[in-house]
This record gives sequence, structure tokens and C-alpha cells, in this order.
Amino acid sequence: MIRLVTFVRSVALGATLVASLAASTVATQAQQAPAPGAEADLAKILSAPVIPSHLAVAEQVLKASGLKTMFENSMPNVVGALRVNVTRQRPELAKDIEASLKVVEESGGKLIDSGVSGAARLMASKLTEAELKEVLTFMTSPVGKKYVEALPSFMDLVVPYLQVWSQEAGGQMTKIFADEMAKRGHKL
Repeated sequence: MIRLVTFVRSVALGATLVASLAASTVATQAQQAPAPGAEADLAKILSAPVIPSHLAVAEQVLKASGLKTMFENSMPNVVGALRVNVTRQRPELAKDIEASLKVVEESGGKLIDSGVSGAARLMASKLTEAELKEVLTFMTSPVGKKYVEALPSFMDLVVPYLQVWSQEAGGQMTKIFADEMAKRGHKL
């Protein structure tokens, strides 16, 4: 049971980390080429047949983990970016731009559902239906719900912590490396 809880927490944290970094990653990925084969792997997973019940449980897990909220929270950023970019280029069309953006916002729900469904396919490719059911049991339990609720504030703390930690760890590893090289007669 402890192993299952640790596994579930890892899955939930991983899903949340990925989702919370997605908004900042989108801009970076637009400027970078994808990893070789990554698009093909992604396309293969997204087009692979999935048993409907397996996909349904994966969607429930991702919704229970807060992933849908991450998709929902990204929509205002998309609409805002459209607003700024188009209004700058064509300020005389501000009234029509706003009316068009209302339609865009209304279609956002379908896009969010599509995003969650795609992410569920990815999750279903990594865990069996039985495993996902166990994860869902945890996520919908009182402690699982509390865990999901705590994740956003945890992420607010852990991201800066990871930055500080990685600098400290990098410094310590550099010192260990220099010491080891010195033992071998090399001064760096």
C-alpha cells in the first residue's frame, strides 16, 4: 500500500509539474525544434486505439489531479496574447477584435476538453486501466483531494527552491569533481 501511495503521489506530482510548466514551455517550444522522433512518438500515441473505459479512467484521473484546471487557466493567456498582437497590428479594428475574441473564448471549452482527452491518451499509454483506477481512488479520497489542493501552493514554493537547490548542488558537485581531479594530479 505504501508503494502504491508513493506511486500515486509521484504520478500526481509529475502531472502537475508538467501541467504547470506547460504555459511557459509553449512559448519556448515555439522557438525550438522538437526532439528528434518526439513528434512521431506523440502522433503514434495519440492515434493508437485505446479501450474507451481505459481512456475514461485516465480522463477522470487527470481531472481529479487538477490538470483540467491547468488547461482552463491557460485559455485567458491565449486570448490575451491574441488581443495584444492583433490590436497592435490593427488598432482600428478594436471593436470587431473584441467581438471575435468573445467567440474564441466561447469555443475554449471544447478546446479544453480536447486537450484533456489528448493528455488522457498519453496517460493511458503509461498506466494500465487497473493502475489508473487505483490512482483515481487516491485522487478522489479526502487525502488525495487535499493533496491536489495543496499542489499549487507547493509549486509556488518548490520552483524557486529547485532553482536555489540546483545552484547549490551544482557548486557542491563542481567542488567534488575538482577534488577528485586534484587527487589524480590535475589542477583545474
